[in-house]
Amino acid sequence: MALCKISVSELKQLHFSKLCLERKIELKLLRPTPLLNLIQVTKCKTRDFKREFKPDLYEKCSSICGCESSHRLFCFPCFLFAKQNGDSSWVSSSVADLSHLTQKIKKHECSQSHLNSILEFNLLGKVNICQQLDIAFRSNVKRHNEKVTKNRYVPTKIIDCILFCGAFELALRGHDERDDSLNTGVFRVLINFSTELDSSLIDHLTSATVFKGTSKEIQNHLLDCMLTVCQNHIKNEISNQVLFQ
Repeated sequence: MALCKISVSELKQLHFSKLCLERKIELKLLRPTPLLNLIQVTKCKTRDFKREFKPDLYEKCSSICGCESSHRLFCFPCFLFAKQNGDSSWVSSSVADLSHLTQKIKKHECSQSHLNSILEFNLLGKVNICQQLDIAFRSNVKRHNEKVTKNRYVPTKIIDCILFCGAFELALRGHDERDDSLNTGVFRVLINFSTELDSSLIDHLTSATVFKGTSKEIQNHLLDCMLTVCQNHIKNEISNQVLFQ
């Protein structure tokens, strides 16, 4: 039989709900299972019936615990989680009557208060599925945001190169933009120079299979988008301008 490391009397002095999680998990594993001096004699007309506590009850009913000072039986999960809200015969006043004990235990195990207590007892120290799903969701959102940030970063650098060419009135394209050409144009040269300073940009240009941002079509599309943004900005400035007659 397992040694009792903590007694019911000691548990009564603790406020289980106020303990830290580590202490609660520790107490969960310390179900008091002492050898009780619990003997009951029932007198009948013809003979006397003697009932005596047997330690194998702890093995048959994993929720039962005992108090070695009062020699009474308690429901361990309800003792920890139900207290005054549970079945008083198994929490506060305890059980010392051995007659029909099995039926009493089964009746208590079917009560709603016991089911609530055993649920909390079994979940104590286990992984919280809702919390794990929340963590997984936040992790997916974080990865998505990082991917979006990275996808926006590359076009931003390409637009900066286009703005640079426009600021100095330089032609974007050269006569021959092949990789082995000696005159690919200012834009391609500026992109290649930027990759030497930016590892993210060179990783994109060397690994991207769909969008690189250096083709003529992409350049024209970016120019159209930039023109639209400028036109909208000018329209907003005009509409917000106060006119005096």
